[in-house]
This record gives sequence, structure tokens and C-alpha cells, in this order.
Amino acid sequence: MKLPILYSFRRCPYAMRVRLAIAGAGIQVELREVLLRDKPLEMLEVSSKGTVPVLVLPNGQIIEESFDIMKWALGAKTITNNECNLVLLCDTNFKPWLDQYKYPNNNKNYNREITLEKAGKYLNLLEAHLQKNKFLFGGVRGFADIGIAPFIRQFANVDIKWFLESNRPNLIAWYQEFIEWDGFEIIMIKHPRWFFGDPITLFP
Repeated sequence: MKLPILYSFRRCPYAMRVRLAIAGAGIQVELREVLLRDKPLEMLEVSSKGTVPVLVLPNGQIIEESFDIMKWALGAKTITNNECNLVLLCDTNFKPWLDQYKYPNNNKNYNREITLEKAGKYLNLLEAHLQKNKFLFGGVRGFADIGIAPFIRQFANVDIKWFLESNRPNLIAWYQEFIEWDGFEIIMIKHPRWFFGDPITLFP
């Protein structure tokens, strides 16, 4: 039986959330771990955008955006508009400030205080959600949790001391639970770089 093919890069948060969704849904794929500075031609032939993740379905359909791959894996009908909107807000509003925070030298006008203030508005929104429940939309890890957590992890790792000392106890607890979760550890297992002709790597 032909499996979906997933082009991925272990440390990319977009690829992380897709692997989380696929593993959580109990779907098995052929994993192709790529090096972003030397992308395989096979990936570029199916997706000229040149970024991961990219999913190639057995029927030839190509899904290029992590948000859409997550919805495909978890079942779009099971995901609420509120969950979608919170993830999209992460992608469009929080991620640009995260990039400035992580790569300050890329912006000659970088101001740490302003960046933390802007990013902090989204962090405060998550904190408000988590005051009510263990996870963002209830007592069970869902679409929004796996769609957002890899980016919060990336943000926290820029200055972990600052993050852990910030006044967001529920967000911090949610983050710590995520990085210690077996499900996260499984999707972060290292796989060798893929080359054409290599044996198939199954995931998970």
C-alpha cells in the first residue's frame, strides 16, 4: 500500500506541528527528512515554495501548508472555528514578532522591549485561555495546542530565564507539560537526511 510522503525538517515548528497531528491521528507516512539549505529536487518538483512541510498523498494531491496538513490529518469537521482562529493568529500575528525576537540582527531597528510587548499580547491571550482549562480549549490536547506549542517552545528558548520568570503561570505550566510529553519526544526523534533511493523511513 502506497503511503503519503511527508517532506519534513526536524527543528522547523511548522513541520513539528504537522508531525504531531499525523502521529496523533494514527496515520503512518513515509518521512523524508530534508536539509533546508540543500533541498532535494524531488521536493522542489512537487512544491516550488521550497519550504517544509509538504505532504504528497497517494492520489497525487499535494498539501503545502502546515495548517492544511493538520486539518487533513485530524479531520477538518472536528476542529472548531475558535481553534482555527487562534492558530491563524499565531501564524499571522505572533510569528513575525517571534522571528524578530529570535533573529534580532536581521532587523536594524530591533527593539527588544517593543518586541516582547507585541509578542506578549498573544502570550497573554493564551494565558487567559489556560486559566480555565489545562489545554487551550478544554481538558484534552487539541488542534490549537499542537498548532501553537512548537512556536511557544521556540519563543521560550530564546531566553528561557525571562520566559519562566514572566507572570504567566498557566502558560508556563502548559509549555512545560508539552516539552515533557511523550508525544513530543516521539516526533523529535532524529532521522537521517533523505536521499533519493534510500530505504523508506516510516513515521511514526
